[in-house]
Amino acid sequence: MSSQADKSVVTTSVILLSALVLLATVLFLVAALIGVVNSVAPDDGSRKQAAVIDRIQPVARVSTALPKPAGEVKMTGQEVYNKVCAACHAAGVLGAPKTGDKTLWEPRFAQGLDTLVTHAVTGIRAMPAKGGDPSLTETHIKDSIIYMLGESGIKVEATPVAAAPVEAAPAPAQTAPETAAPAPAQ
Repeated sequence: MSSQADKSVVTTSVILLSALVLLATVLFLVAALIGVVNSVAPDDGSRKQAAVIDRIQPVARVSTALPKPAGEVKMTGQEVYNKVCAACHAAGVLGAPKTGDKTLWEPRFAQGLDTLVTHAVTGIRAMPAKGGDPSLTETHIKDSIIYMLGESGIKVEATPVAAAPVEAAPAPAQTAPETAAPAPAQ
């Protein structure tokens, strides 16, 4: 029996030693895991705050600054009229003189082309400045006014600023031919 008792003691010792090695391995792995967990920086809410700020960002921003044109776009008076002016002047919206109605345009033209251009550039009554398109230049506005006057049967000589004083003196003599000249052309 002694050999069986010796076997039992050896078996018990091997099992006990194996259990201790297994326990030491588990304790070592737990200690390593605790070390990794403690090395992670605590969450101070900054990531959550950044996520909230990203979610509530506005979709667009409003700017009150006037856009600067990239370069002057070449457009004819008719193109400017079709793009901007026709919205109101084709139908006479809010008292805008209808294109083609000479009786509405004559009193305005009597004030002078420069006055019409100034009113169109700065805005007058219900008309916004530059017809609501800030990218238009004064030249675009002037060309579109000349186009509308021409469509209304009023002939306008588009002269450069230097030539205007030369023609300013015979203006009373020009008034009669202006009204007579368009009639034979039409």
